[in-house]
Amino acid sequence: MDEKLKVLVVDDEEGMREGIRRVLKKSGLQVDTAENGEEALDSLKKEIYDLALIDLQMPGINGFEVTEYINREIGSRTVVVIVSALATVEAAVEVTRHGAFDFLVKPFTPKDLLEVTGRALKQHELIREREKYLYELNSERNLSRQLINAMQEGVIVLNIKKKPVLMNPKAEFFLKKRYTENLEISDLFPDDTVKSAIDEVISSDESESKSRVMHAGSDEMMILFRIDLLLQDGEKKGVIVILTDVTDEWKAEKDKNRFVSMVAHELKSPLAAIINYINVIQTGMLDEKPEKIHEMLDRCKTRGDALLELIRDLLYINKREAGKVEKSIEKINLKEVIESQLDFFKVQAEKRGILLTLSAEHDEYIVNADRGDLDRIFMNLISNGIKYNRDNGSLTVKLNREKSFIEINVSDTGIGMKQEEMQNLFKEFYRVKNEKTSGISGTGLGLATVKRVLSSYNGHISVESVPDKGTTFTVQFPV
Repeated sequence: MDEKLKVLVVDDEEGMREGIRRVLKKSGLQVDTAENGEEALDSLKKEIYDLALIDLQMPGINGFEVTEYINREIGSRTVVVIVSALATVEAAVEVTRHGAFDFLVKPFTPKDLLEVTGRALKQHELIREREKYLYELNSERNLSRQLINAMQEGVIVLNIKKKPVLMNPKAEFFLKKRYTENLEISDLFPDDTVKSAIDEVISSDESESKSRVMHAGSDEMMILFRIDLLLQDGEKKGVIVILTDVTDEWKAEKDKNRFVSMVAHELKSPLAAIINYINVIQTGMLDEKPEKIHEMLDRCKTRGDALLELIRDLLYINKREAGKVEKSIEKINLKEVIESQLDFFKVQAEKRGILLTLSAEHDEYIVNADRGDLDRIFMNLISNGIKYNRDNGSLTVKLNREKSFIEINVSDTGIGMKQEEMQNLFKEFYRVKNEKTSGISGTGLGLATVKRVLSSYNGHISVESVPDKGTTFTVQFPV
């Protein structure tokens, strides 16, 4: 017998335990002993044994429980022989049912012990040969398995009975399910549409494929399912399901549809107002009231200006998303950019008595960016700080330099916002609508654009606001 083979003897009778140990040790086996089930489990957690001879009836943890632990935690690597004084057919059947290989009845002779041990070790050798064969077979398939596991698509193979037999990591990620031998098709595809498609492919007379698009995992993910018949020598063996993440395309389509709907709505309102004013003027009912005509024309101009501003913003967003906005990345002093913007809005602020202030401890706050992007960011923030401010209020821009970023706070003393009004503040076309903002024009695209531009630089924007006290936008721009 191979001297490297290790045996664990578990018996609460010291004489029996030592007797077995001596006989097996003389046969060239390495033998450890345990006097009860608890000690046996401790040994099994530390070592892997080729053979375990376990007494059936022990106080505390009995032989069946130790055997079940071996089958559950170690598997066929350890062959189990149950030792017991119960010499009945029922006992032998029960032993086999619990996963033991053989049954040795007390009392027994050394010859009986060696015969049973020999059969058990022969079984162990067969198991090792089978594992070696499977290892060699798996080695041949290893390259294919590595390729499948490295795929960005999910791959699931179902046999002809629709039982999952293979599942790569990407498929586990998409479906939020770990592959196990007990996995069923209903665990993977609770949606009847996928299961119906699989049934159709398997039951079809010809080799064909079907595709389905549906949510998988959550409402934030869209997966394309492609189901193909698996054939071997012309015989149906099951199906292959390929899962492709099409979330980005799906979200882009949703965003496009939502954007088109919003644009149509935003363009419709000012155009309808302009046309209504013109229709009233064309009726001639105001021919004797030129001041009324001028008033309506002024309203048309205001609406037209808002419409033109909206179209400009839309064109910019479209160019930026299409990558057609030309950029010139260079070292730029943020302080100079903000000073320029404050100077530009100075006249507009003075008309309402709003004091503009720049607070900065240093002369230089250098970032790598496109000047046009920086102008657009602070033009929007300063413009909003004036529009939504109160008369004779103030707007302060404060610069702070940190290790990895420059922080810019744009604070006004304006009308402020409620918490619920700020939730959608950076979404396209969103504008806070209440009695205080009803007379303030805007496209609802400014802050959304600011956030998009900042994101392209790995920057961040946040907002804090108190109704009737003011709002502070905080921008963090990487150095």
